[in-house]
Amino acid sequence: MNQVCEQLLFHEAYLLDSRRFQDWQELLSPELRYWAPVRSEIDSDEESESESSRLPLFDETKASIMLRIARLASGLAWVERPPTRTRRFVSNVTAAEGSGGLVNVRSNLLLFRSRSFKDETLLACFREDQWLRASDSVWLLKERKILIDHCTVENMSLFL
Repeated sequence: MNQVCEQLLFHEAYLLDSRRFQDWQELLSPELRYWAPVRSEIDSDEESESESSRLPLFDETKASIMLRIARLASGLAWVERPPTRTRRFVSNVTAAEGSGGLVNVRSNLLLFRSRSFKDETLLACFREDQWLRASDSVWLLKERKILIDHCTVENMSLFL
């Protein structure tokens, strides 16, 4: 199971780094929750207990992500002029069967982002995913919780 999920995450990273957002959105479940809780300077047990009551950095659905993708494709997303170049490094992938046909997948992500020739950023995060195996060859992302390791995060139009 680990190897299958690892290849799935590598394929997802390829789609995003290649700016193939339309293809990537096909991996998203209609019931998707894509969110990043705000991190706190408290013990990790307390942090995970209280994360659902804190305002998240973002909390999106498939519909809101599709709007973002449509805006990027329209040419009117000025923040993407010139387009951002990205490279995602996915590691430490583990997978475990969950309930209801879900597979719980955890991974680390290191993202390199470059804009123009002077704006470069490294972003590290831990992801907890729930993937639904819709058929032998079709997997859908049902939930992704992203725990960003940075204390502050600038406004970026990236998918993690």
